[in-house]
Amino acid sequence: MKHLLLLLTTAMVVAACSAPTTPEIDDHELAYHVRWLSNDQREGRLTGSIQNIKVSHYIREDFRDAKLIPAGDDGGWFQYFEVEMPPVPGDSVLQVGNSGYNHVNTVAASADQSVTGNLVAAIYDVNDGVNLAGNIVLLRNNLNDGNLRRAVRAAEDGGAIGVVFGTHPDDLMADYDGMIGFKSTQGKLPLPVITISPELLVDLEEQVAAAGVAGLEGVRLMPQVIREKRTARNVMALAPGTTDEVIVVGAHYDHLGFGGDSSLAPGVHAVHNGADDNASGTAMVMELAEMWGLSNVGPQPRERGILFCLWSGEEMGLLGSAYWVANPTIPLENVVCNVNLDMVGRIESGKVTVASASTAAAFGPALDHAQQFLVDRGFDLKLDVLQNDMPGGGGSDHMSFHKVGIPAVFFFSGMHSDYHRPSDDWQKITFGRMAELGSGIADMLIRLQIAPRSDFEYVKPAAQKAHGGGGSRRGSGVWFGSIPDYGNEPEGGGMALSGTSPGSPAEKAGLLPGDILKKVGDVEVGDIYDFMDALGTFKNGQTIAVEVLRDGKLMTFEMTFFPRPQGDS
Repeated sequence: MKHLLLLLTTAMVVAACSAPTTPEIDDHELAYHVRWLSNDQREGRLTGSIQNIKVSHYIREDFRDAKLIPAGDDGGWFQYFEVEMPPVPGDSVLQVGNSGYNHVNTVAASADQSVTGNLVAAIYDVNDGVNLAGNIVLLRNNLNDGNLRRAVRAAEDGGAIGVVFGTHPDDLMADYDGMIGFKSTQGKLPLPVITISPELLVDLEEQVAAAGVAGLEGVRLMPQVIREKRTARNVMALAPGTTDEVIVVGAHYDHLGFGGDSSLAPGVHAVHNGADDNASGTAMVMELAEMWGLSNVGPQPRERGILFCLWSGEEMGLLGSAYWVANPTIPLENVVCNVNLDMVGRIESGKVTVASASTAAAFGPALDHAQQFLVDRGFDLKLDVLQNDMPGGGGSDHMSFHKVGIPAVFFFSGMHSDYHRPSDDWQKITFGRMAELGSGIADMLIRLQIAPRSDFEYVKPAAQKAHGGGGSRRGSGVWFGSIPDYGNEPEGGGMALSGTSPGSPAEKAGLLPGDILKKVGDVEVGDIYDFMDALGTFKNGQTIAVEVLRDGKLMTFEMTFFPRPQGDS
């Protein structure tokens, strides 16, 4: 857009008067940014990676060239925060007496600690009368259940200090070699777990049987799970106003690297370029930042500034935006709203979804003006503004602002078959329409800069409706309505909440942001995976007790499950 601005010098001089102007965004510069960000050399921009850091430098230089003011830590361009990388297996060992077995494994959720004790066998069920107290338990994989998490929790309840888990040869099914995968059980378990081959399971069962009731002595478990921590960074720059008030315009610049657990191409190790998700939103924020930094676009003088933020860690659970909201580089009371751009590059249908616009009165008129702006310029682009609906749950960075009561609006061009796959490449981006959308968003930002402060009072969204007869979370039996705080791992276990969905059972029960969920019904919640397992056991109409830790005190609430309100299919 720098090149376009050179051609618009006269228009920029005119803009110095009171009437706001909106230069149009250049699709060629959008294309340049997206192609650079989603090039194979960026290796998928995984948070904490060397290439992710190089991308942050690229963004910083663009902000610097746009003559913006650095707005990160200590007057710099970056805000730093720690992230825990996905766990990887180390060299786990099982030792029996003087014999060591190196060809063993563990699971990602295993406690990373070594234990020594007697090995006792409980076949499938830890409740079959075997004394577990102070012992390590040898368990078969019950393929009719297959829930290692449940088995380990039950073993802990019985007093066991570790678990050895394997599949018996008699239980093998077609195309299954009996080896339990490292990633089969996520989260964190309370006991160390070693997984073994079917052949070793038979060998150990025979040794335990020969040892008698006391079990096989001198058994040591040494599972190793490597949980590396890295430093990530948000990039932020300010186009200041004459007052302290700001609009935060943001997008996330990270993606999935070579795939991993979030990839929808399981088992494929390939660069996930993330051209739409979210090189598109990143490029849009960069172009808008150039517009506000290098020109006199917008009201003159600008009373309300714009803080341009490129977040990292979104794909790991909104980590970057959540960290900024908890550790803002400007006072949160000065933030009037957030505008979030996530996947705005695939506009084949000519329609862009605008979500959660009901959270501030200022959004409606600004979006109406932007739509008319697009029509007046002959752009065949419709802003599909959803009313009283906030889709996506914890799906994008606007949710970090909602949880602290700051209005936020979310632009999204739609889901597609390349989402979270290696095929999300720049060749599929509709750069012309993307530039049209960017111009419309610029017009909206101008209106937000001059809207009365009273129009930014936060309006809590209505309950999200189910579409097409749904109402349950995927893989669960009921709608709970909690919004997990993905960046918070409570000491002592549990699932931290960043909020509740409007109108949900969780909201009606009285759960609040900051609560740590400890127990749901009879199920102890060590992490989000325990919580999801528990949801599959409940039914609509059922009333349960929910235990949370709030401000250091355990509190119990009564919750009744009911279906999500139905909407149009």
